[in-house]
Amino acid sequence: MPKIHPTAVVDPKAVIADCVEIGPLCYVGPNVKIGEGTKLLSQCNIDGYTTIGKNNTIHPFAALGQNAQDLSFAGGKTFLDIGDGNTFREGATVHCGTKENTRTIIGNNCYFMNNCHVAHNCIIGNGVIMVNCSSVAGYAQVGDRAVLSAYSGIHQFSRIGRLVMISACSVFSQDIVPFVMAEGRNGNIMGINIIGCRRAGISNNNIKILRELFKIFFRSGLNASNAMAKIEEDLEQTPEVIEFLEFVRSSERGVHQARTPGKRA
Repeated sequence: MPKIHPTAVVDPKAVIADCVEIGPLCYVGPNVKIGEGTKLLSQCNIDGYTTIGKNNTIHPFAALGQNAQDLSFAGGKTFLDIGDGNTFREGATVHCGTKENTRTIIGNNCYFMNNCHVAHNCIIGNGVIMVNCSSVAGYAQVGDRAVLSAYSGIHQFSRIGRLVMISACSVFSQDIVPFVMAEGRNGNIMGINIIGCRRAGISNNNIKILRELFKIFFRSGLNASNAMAKIEEDLEQTPEVIEFLEFVRSSERGVHQARTPGKRA
């Protein structure tokens, strides 16, 4: 049986799994589903067509599943899907999709710190960390194990690649390729996220190849298509190199290529 505090308001139509804990003054709407082991600590609001997986922890004043902040939102059934093992700290907000039958998707084992915001129709991968007050605008995508530092912002429809590190107070409006560190207002791609790559189990040899890739793509003076051709010709096609090239090819907004000569790779 779930453990529900007497001051919580849980709609009888909500589907609450065993071992769920719902603390004081929480609200759970009629179309919410919550998986086993998830804890709503207190004073949080879960609404909309929201499905929450197992073993999530939701802190006070987090609000999940509210309507999209989109002037084109016209009502209807829209969704928020949250995986397993995520933490939503105080004041974090995640909204449902904006068009009928569309959804916002959160993966597994992410950490959303105080006052983070994930907008409608975003796709957030696994192991993502969003630090205090960082925001991701509508339809944006964030790859696995990316880190968005405090007060950073991602423009709508942009993509952040896997294992990217975005510096504090940075804002980007184009796609950021995987495996790199980036800072500033549409600022610099600083180098390869070596620590993040090592923690993800990428070998030293493959990190070395990524550093060569970085020099070709960001420092050689070649345009993107010529740089990609050189990368394909000169470098071993490791899984990371293939992922990088596929990310660039699939970009619709274009990848951000700003760089500062002399900065480390």
